[in-house]
Parts: sequence; structure tokens; C-alpha cells
Amino acid sequence: MKPEFYDKSKRVHIYNTIYIIKIICLCILVAFTIAFTVLFNKYKALFHEVSGETLPPIFLLMEACLVFFIIAILLDFIILRKTASIGRHLSKMAYIDKLTGLPNRYSCDLLIESFNDSSRLPNAGFVLLKINNLMAINKSSGHDNGNFLISEFCSILEDVSQDYGYAGRNGGNEFLLLMDNCDSTKADMFLMELTKRIHGYNGMNVGDPMEVAYSRALNVDEQKSKISHLVSLGYKRLRETPQILS
Repeated sequence: MKPEFYDKSKRVHIYNTIYIIKIICLCILVAFTIAFTVLFNKYKALFHEVSGETLPPIFLLMEACLVFFIIAILLDFIILRKTASIGRHLSKMAYIDKLTGLPNRYSCDLLIESFNDSSRLPNAGFVLLKINNLMAINKSSGHDNGNFLISEFCSILEDVSQDYGYAGRNGGNEFLLLMDNCDSTKADMFLMELTKRIHGYNGMNVGDPMEVAYSRALNVDEQKSKISHLVSLGYKRLRETPQILS
């Protein structure tokens, strides 16, 4: 999935706005602090010049407050920088599946919804995939081997899908591809290339072989009025009449 898709999140815009406002406020405080420091030193020197006496306690208190204020501003900048770094990391985690690095279910929901646009829906293409032998591998070889197979399949899927559309892991053993301007030829080309890559992986014998089932629903054929109807059709076909990549 292309990175600009995530930039449309309202949550990201809100956090960015708050961050910018905080930076502006701190910069204003820095300007006021510099001005106050200059004035304080000016009047401090003037007091020594006029009276020659020891500074009264109020000057010492103001000087201590000024030092404390400068330290607080510096700490604010340090905390803000660390918070921004943590925020970027959490934002990425909110959208990305931890095991595979693909967009997660939340991202897939946002992506699916974006295809309701009138310019995208008429030619939308949907492919739903699952690793057909995953349950058997989890049972016979353990979940670690099953997770490894998921990770390997998603690496292949992500690589192949870059030229066709937006791939994601829609939870568990469900992987999807949504395509713009999709007809039967484009869907066939994607499935052929994915099949070729899976055969190559299985031929290397690096782990358990992967067997992938799929269904597809193309809106040039189905003429659905909502993308959710096209997605539901894909799920129905995968349950009732799954196709095997071979």
C-alpha cells in the first residue's frame, strides 16, 4: 500500500497540528525569556551603578526563577522531540501488521472505504487470498512454522502487488489485494505472477510448502453499488468455491 494513503488519516492531522502549536508556543516563550533576560541584566547593572549596594532578595528570586524557566524550556524541547519520535512509532504500529509488515486490518478497512469513491468503484478489483494449508502446518509443525510461512507469503505478496494495487493482511489467515482500473486481464496477470513466485519459493525447500487459495470479484463484471458488496462477494466465493493457485 502506498504511503500517501496513511497521510489522509484525520488523527495524523490532529497530532501534527498539536505538535506545531506546541512548537510555536515554545518559540514564543523562548523569545520572551530572552527579552526578559536582557532587561533583567540591564536593570541589575543599573542598580549596581546607581546604588552600589548588595542586590535585594527580590533580584535574587527573579534570577533563580529565570534560570529555572530556561531549564524548563530546554526540558520541554527534549520531551517534545522524544514524544514526536514515540508518536511516529505508535502511528506506524497502528497501521502496520507486526508479523508481516503489511497494512493491518484497520488499514484495510480504511482502504476498502476509500474505494467507494465514484471514480474508483466502477473499475475496482478485489482478490482475497488465504494459505490453504496453514491450519495443517500449525497443527503438525507448530505455530512458529505457521507464522514463518505467513511472513514468507506476505513478502511475496507485497513484492508482487506493487505493480498492481494495494495489499494488506485483513487479520488471521486473510490477505487481500484491491486494484484500481482492474479488468480480467490485470487480475489474471497478478495471479499468474503470484503463482510463479510461490512455485519458486516451494522449489527452494526453505520451509513448509505454501498452498494458496483465492477468490476474486471484479466490479467491471459485478456492477456493485458499494465496495463492501464486492468484498462480501469475494468472501462468499472463497468460502464456497475457492480457487487454488497452481
